[in-house]
Formats: sequence, C-alpha cells, structure tokens
Amino acid sequence: MAEVLEKNKDQSFRLVQITDSHLFADSSTIFDGLNTYETLKDVVNLAIQQQDNIDCVLCTGDLTQDSSIEAYHHFIDAMSVMDAPQLWIPGNHDIRSQMQQVLEQNSIHLSRSVVLGNWRIIMLNSSVEGQVHGMLDQKELADLDFELADSERNNSNVLICVHHNCLPVKAAWLQQHCLKNSDELFSITDKYSHVKGILYGHIHQEFEAIRNDVKIMATPSTCIQFHPTNDEFKIDNANPGYRWLELEPDGGIKTKVERVEEKNYNIDFSSTGY
Repeated sequence: MAEVLEKNKDQSFRLVQITDSHLFADSSTIFDGLNTYETLKDVVNLAIQQQDNIDCVLCTGDLTQDSSIEAYHHFIDAMSVMDAPQLWIPGNHDIRSQMQQVLEQNSIHLSRSVVLGNWRIIMLNSSVEGQVHGMLDQKELADLDFELADSERNNSNVLICVHHNCLPVKAAWLQQHCLKNSDELFSITDKYSHVKGILYGHIHQEFEAIRNDVKIMATPSTCIQFHPTNDEFKIDNANPGYRWLELEPDGGIKTKVERVEEKNYNIDFSSTGY
C-alpha cells in the first residue's frame, strides 16, 4: 500500500521532476559535449534557488547512462542538497537492481506509491532490460489498476509517473522507442476520473497535452535536449531544465518547465546518436 508522506488534504504540494541525467561511473565523462554530472548539479541548484519547500522530487529514469553503481552514487551526491523525499523509477539506461544496491534497505526512493494529502503519486516501471523502448508488464498494469481503485475509494487525486512517452512525438527516430503498450495503460486510466496527470521523461524535451481531461507532461533532460521534430537524431539547442508541479487539493495541477539560462554549454551538435 502507498506510503503516507503527508496527511493534510487541504493544502497544495510542490513537486520537482528531475529526469534523464545520464551519469557515468567517471563523473568527468563528456557526453555529446556536456559533463552530465555538472549539468545535473546546475539544474538542481536552479531548482533550489527557485523553489521553496519542495515536498517531493520525482526522478523519472535514465538517471545513469552506464547503469553503474558509481554513477548512482554520483546521482545521490548531486541530489543530496535537495531536502525532500525522492522517488525513483528506472529508464532504459538504468538497472533497478543496481539502484537498489546504492539505497538503504526499505528506502522510500523505489516505493510504488506515496500519499501527499489528497493526492497519490504512482511510480510505474516501464523499463525493459536490454531494450530502448518501454513496456508495462502485466503485473505493473495489474498493480496500477489496484492502486487506482484504492485511490477512487479514498477519493484521492492521482499523478502517474513513468519513464517512456505514452503519447507520440513528431521525431520518427524517437517514436520508435516509445511506451509500446500505451493502449493498455490508457484502457486502465480511462476507467478512473481521479487520474489527473501522467508525467514522463525519455524524450528530452518539453511536452504538454490533454487527453480525456488528463494532463500529459514530459520534461527536458538535465543534459542534452532532442530536437522535437527532426526525423533523424538531432540535438536541440535548448539548455538543460526541470519541471515543477503544484498539486492542488481540488485536483488541479499547475506546472512549468524551468531551464538554466545564464550559462552557455559546449554542446556537440554534430552528434549522430547517444
């Protein structure tokens, strides 16, 4: 059952999403022109400067590029300045068992779901080891259905977090690597009116849409950004960023993407893949 972080159902909650940091065992590694450890710290510092009283940090996958124990320790170090509970899910570059090794036993980081007042945040694992695309297996879908039914009984609003995109993007190369069974996800969420948002990373770009009154959101990477419309791999010139969300007691979601602005990065725009 969901862990309770806060019982007060009459207040709003401020969340921060950090995603796709792509860290390496060697924290000095350069990735398409960027030191991803340094850009993660830049984004985290920006979030701390801009956000007061963060209630929870959502870390939505591809925390590492090489899934090494050392890279997860670097992620923990970079995030340690954020005084808030963190929820992690793996992306296609992550290995969940490696995540578990660097976390304390029974750590909240890998919890299935948490309760914040009148909200339940559900973390879904869409990673398929050895594959770039995403898939929610049958247990993951069954657990989601159970969580949503329980949320409905408790009159709780729901935010679902997953790594892979469940709505299509315009860039053909990237859409090959989407969540392959979005239809199964939506067949479950469409049954429950308390689902208010679905949040993901993976596509390294800002995205927002409304589907069946549910706000669908994607967030920039803390390192390189993917061009949103190019059919072949291409790096966009936008800077790293994060997303904040305000979960309101009536089920509303206020949200905005923020980017590092006062810094020029030496991005390798000639890169043909990652």
